[in-house]
Amino acid sequence: NYVSRIVTPIGSKLVEYTHQNSLAGPKQVIAEIERLTVVIRFLKVPDPVAGKSGTMSSETRAKLIVDLMTQCWPLLDSLSQKFITDIHLAEKLCRLHKHCIRGCGANLYKPLFEKLKLQLVGNYSRSHLSPYLYAASICISEYGSDLSFSGYLLQIFEEMANASFTFLQTHDNLRDHPDVMEELLFLAVRMIQNCPQPFVQGSSLFHAFIKCATLGMKQDHRDANRGTLNFLEVSFAYGITLQKGGSNDATVLACKQSLETAVAAEGQQIVANAISSLLGDLPCYRVACNQGSIAGVLFKLHCLCPALLNEWMKVPLDSVPEGAKSLLLNIFQPSTSRVDFFESIEHFAKVCDQNQKMG
Repeated sequence: NYVSRIVTPIGSKLVEYTHQNSLAGPKQVIAEIERLTVVIRFLKVPDPVAGKSGTMSSETRAKLIVDLMTQCWPLLDSLSQKFITDIHLAEKLCRLHKHCIRGCGANLYKPLFEKLKLQLVGNYSRSHLSPYLYAASICISEYGSDLSFSGYLLQIFEEMANASFTFLQTHDNLRDHPDVMEELLFLAVRMIQNCPQPFVQGSSLFHAFIKCATLGMKQDHRDANRGTLNFLEVSFAYGITLQKGGSNDATVLACKQSLETAVAAEGQQIVANAISSLLGDLPCYRVACNQGSIAGVLFKLHCLCPALLNEWMKVPLDSVPEGAKSLLLNIFQPSTSRVDFFESIEHFAKVCDQNQKMG
């Protein structure tokens, strides 16, 4: 059929590039992966069973994609390892996986999930390239609602997180890998949004992420800063949900305890970093906006643990002039709405900026 005629030249090139004596580099491999991605994205074959309309059923399309990827998998696997440090090849390969999953639908792509898990974890552990973290986050968003996949997703997440924390230990490590930090924290956000309990109740791993985000608040990198603040905000929002739920379920209680322990350990430094950002002593790319900001983090802490937050703010605000300090402290009232809170944080940041410029 015509699909074979389109795909066969791509497969032949990939076979050629896997040979040890091939002179082809990453650019040639990327070109074939991009061609394969185009085929996957726009694949439409008339289904003889579909009747007169000639439209293609989702099952037929999924079967073609799965069959095609099954044949190409050993070649793609071999080439991704041959050029293991090439980030552009990793990006294109992960983009291909994304379109395959979404083109099939998560349920119909299940036959290849085990291979995908092994490739993402294996390649990331060797390369430390951020596109593999992005691909893992796609898996979590697509399969997170399927309870039968919870174990697989937790395994992917834990192995990638553990591999990351082997080289993300210090401020300098985070500075040198801002794209990894951004995607790692985005991956953690996906876990909290889709299957939070396996992640949060494992207190040591969750605490490691909170600690990483606390360090990350000091990074002078716009996207990494956004990922850091977004993770903290989503984590604290989940804590608020647990508080309001009032469940006595053992797993829920374990999650609540784990989150409270992590916040108690890192909260003081998180608040100090947030205040320093507003004062202009640390990078401040996102003062008050959706999906990760200083205002969002402080507002969630205000809702989650108001008494602790008031205590944590005392030292960072010691050097702030009384007028500006009162302006900030007045908004930490139970009746303050989110809108008013965000506007006041923005105003405080502007006042601090003006004071700094005036010396």
